[in-house]
Amino acid sequence: MPSRSLVRPAAFCAVTALVLVSAAAAAKPPEVPPVAEIPVAPLPTARKAPPPPAVAAVTPNTTTTTVTTTTVTTPSLAAVTTPAPAEAAPGVREAMPPSAAPRVLLVDELPYKAAHARARELPEHEHGRHGTKKGRHGRPFHPAPGIVVEVPTVQGGASAPDLQRSARNLGYWPFRHCYEEGLRRNQQLSGSVSFELGRQAGEEATQLSGSTLRDESVTQCVLREARHLELPWGEASSETMADMKVSLSTGDEPVPTQHTVPHADELRESLRASWPAVQQCYASALSRHPDIGGRMELRFRAKSDGEILEVSEEEPRFGDVEVTRCVLGVYRTAKLPHLHGSHAGTFVYALHFESAPGAPSAAR
Repeated sequence: MPSRSLVRPAAFCAVTALVLVSAAAAAKPPEVPPVAEIPVAPLPTARKAPPPPAVAAVTPNTTTTTVTTTTVTTPSLAAVTTPAPAEAAPGVREAMPPSAAPRVLLVDELPYKAAHARARELPEHEHGRHGTKKGRHGRPFHPAPGIVVEVPTVQGGASAPDLQRSARNLGYWPFRHCYEEGLRRNQQLSGSVSFELGRQAGEEATQLSGSTLRDESVTQCVLREARHLELPWGEASSETMADMKVSLSTGDEPVPTQHTVPHADELRESLRASWPAVQQCYASALSRHPDIGGRMELRFRAKSDGEILEVSEEEPRFGDVEVTRCVLGVYRTAKLPHLHGSHAGTFVYALHFESAPGAPSAAR
């Protein structure tokens, strides 16, 4: 019995100790969470930390993407834009003008003193005085150059006889003045100019078919004057084309020429030194006034040592005032050689301007 009573208290004590230990164990865990939560508290900070890196990561990525896009796009545009003008636009502009740009034909006469002079037109009452005198090839004597205009064929609504009649009436003097310009340079000059003359969209146009004249300036002068003729094209004028031939023959007397100043050849060579600038004056005006041309007479007043005092235009006036002003400006700054003779201080220098497309036309 005593042994059982001793065991029971011992068991009771053991159970009590176990309960106390369990209670203590149960009581300590509640204290752990607060302790454990203290180190966990920075976790929200750790959670906040990632967003900044995330934002920082996004920002660089966006910037990089933008820069990359801009960098890639700019060269792409440059690559597309630069070759296009280099190969297309500039190439076309440089290739086309040479074929389309007209050539400048500039001719002159020796500097002279005399007034204007042209071949004398024989009055009707004087024809009888030369009744016994024959001209060339047995024809009646006639001192002036011969101008014959023919219109053999017409395509369109116009009448060939009407066009020929009008062309002879309206074109005689313009064609003759062109021809006399050439005769002053060569008294034996003769031949014919054949061309197509048409009216399209209300404007006259010419196409050279052939020329036997050995003076291209005269040929182009005839073509230019033909475009200015107001011919009876009829109602179907937009599609009318006519073949025209202008025959030019010398008269029975030479065309009068002016009295040249002393040492005219030397003086002309000095004046021709300014031709590049003079030609540029005319060429620059062709873009806005493509059908200008003709004679320009310049009167010079200079000292005996060659210093030019004044340059002015004589009558008749050239057809473009800007060209005249430009040419006068060129020669006012020119320098002439020593002028010989007591009256050499004043002289007239005649120029003639024409334009021609393409390569020089060969005389046939």
